[in-house]
Amino acid sequence: MELLSHIQRKMYNLIVRSIQTEGMPPTNRELGRELGISSTGHIDHHLSELEKKGWISRISGKSRGIRLTKRARSVPVKGTIAAGAPLDIYPDAPSLLRADDLWTQAEESYALLVRGDSMIEDYICDGDYVIIQPASTCHDGDIVVVTHLQGGVHGSATLKRFFLEREHERVRLQPANLQMEPIFVSRSQWDREWSVQGKVIAILRHYPVSL
Repeated sequence: MELLSHIQRKMYNLIVRSIQTEGMPPTNRELGRELGISSTGHIDHHLSELEKKGWISRISGKSRGIRLTKRARSVPVKGTIAAGAPLDIYPDAPSLLRADDLWTQAEESYALLVRGDSMIEDYICDGDYVIIQPASTCHDGDIVVVTHLQGGVHGSATLKRFFLEREHERVRLQPANLQMEPIFVSRSQWDREWSVQGKVIAILRHYPVSL
């Protein structure tokens, strides 16, 4: 399968999220509203590219005629990540998470189980799995796993949006919850004690089924 452009990746993740949460794919207009694109022709172009690249299939004549291309894919679950105050760094875990419909860009991607509510306004809830693409660098606004080498027995880790505030010579780790305060780290302390481990590229949520 071919890799996706930035807008195609966002569109694909919106389709996956809609199917997971609403039980059906979005319409072109719904995709346009979420992506801030007014032209349905523009949306249709990117959907056609997703289909050409093998990520989706489309049913002609149906407004919600989008189907995900099934891909057998499992990613290792490496432990638990705090969406709140940093917790002891996540331990390795030998389990696998089935992720047939999730987009994963790199073979080394792994999953973390989320604990806490600090990222709920980014639709990341307690009990979700986040799929992480390993990375040691990031851009402002990325949702990242960061570790603090001085926290806990073996260090601590947390999930936040990363912002470099150059004017204040500090890093801001921003929660997505109005009830919670950001974590501020001076540049000197960041360089000594903190590091980025990876970026969130997808979210997986399981819903209980009543029999």
